[in-house]
Amino acid sequence: MEKNKRKKKGRRKPSRYSILKKRHHLLLMKGAAAIAVIVFVVNLVTPARTFSENENRNLALRPAFSISALADGSFFSDYTTYFADQFFLRDAWTTLNFKAQYAAGKRVFSGVTVGSSGQLFGEQTVPDEEANTRTQEAILSFCEDHPDINYYMLVAPDAAEVLTDLLPKNAQMRDQGADIAAFEEPLAGRIQMLDALSVLKEHSEEYIYYKTDHHWTSLGAKYVFDEAASTLGIENTVSYTEYWVSDSFKGTLSSRSGDQRETDSVAVYDPSSSDVRYVVNYPDSGTKKATIFETSALEAKDHYTVFFGGNHPLVEISTTANNGRSILIFKDSYANSFIQFLIPYYDRIILVDPRYYYDDVGTALNTYGISDVMFLYSADTLLSDTVLADTLEASGSTPEEAPDTEVVTEDNSGETSDEENTEDMDSVE
Repeated sequence: MEKNKRKKKGRRKPSRYSILKKRHHLLLMKGAAAIAVIVFVVNLVTPARTFSENENRNLALRPAFSISALADGSFFSDYTTYFADQFFLRDAWTTLNFKAQYAAGKRVFSGVTVGSSGQLFGEQTVPDEEANTRTQEAILSFCEDHPDINYYMLVAPDAAEVLTDLLPKNAQMRDQGADIAAFEEPLAGRIQMLDALSVLKEHSEEYIYYKTDHHWTSLGAKYVFDEAASTLGIENTVSYTEYWVSDSFKGTLSSRSGDQRETDSVAVYDPSSSDVRYVVNYPDSGTKKATIFETSALEAKDHYTVFFGGNHPLVEISTTANNGRSILIFKDSYANSFIQFLIPYYDRIILVDPRYYYDDVGTALNTYGISDVMFLYSADTLLSDTVLADTLEASGSTPEEAPDTEVVTEDNSGETSDEENTEDMDSVE
């Protein structure tokens, strides 16, 4: 009798609460499935973007299918990357994800460390020892091949090495100062080192790095130039007028992390007490301009490209300094905001970015009558660089006649005028 009662009890009808709970779960599952289908369809029909202006990088495109790619697993890996890069409203989802995880206590997002006062820190480079040794040997060999030139090296540390008080507690960062010293040590007997680290640390309370971007500000670059001027043989430096050209810059670290809370301001410096005029030649595009400042960049996302409009394989700056000095600079993007302080002191400033330059730099030394060479890099680029050595090793030494030193610019009528060299720069005031 009791057994029958227990059986009856076991077959008891589910409660109304249980039924509603199951329906709720089923509804959620159907809703999630519907959203997944909608997102998949939207992603499928939305044209793929080739470039993300927000992240300042090329985006992955749909991988081509092949049996070999399917067999080795690369197809699924590439497709996952493509799907993540092309995801519908990707930028909005990245920002939403940042807010949620930051509130939960997370402080590192896609390699970007979020510090106090809104300061963002990029992921630091682990030195590539093999590449560094090759680069050092190539630099020394280059110096031996061209012994009558003055050589300088300026390695800029990243913000994490300087703004240590703004790092979150227990942040794991490298001793980048030691990394820089280790790279410079075998070169110090031949090259004059320009100290950036100690100078920037002296001004760590000031606006010397952007909060949202990995570059130093113009002020940071100016402090380093002021200290380096005497070593470079520059005396009686001119005064500069500072112009703020943007207060809405959000850089690469902001885009990568999803932290959109802060904006940066960008300043440029005009050597107001100098009467030196100059013209900038961009051989890659065949254009000449009377200023290094590209004001149209302020209408795009990356306001740091106000300097030269970004990176180029080769840039030629000819001035009216007429002092017999010409400098060739091997560079990355950190140099772009530093060059504004060098213009009054050289007849020519030649910028070579080895990441994009494939010509014979040895010929360029003779072509431009180079008296000085500078290696100007951020530590993060230099300590992982694999292309500077290629450029130096490929250098030749075929002498060529230096080009005419006359400085001219073109007006809209096609005529040339010396007086118009500074017109474009006036537009950034």
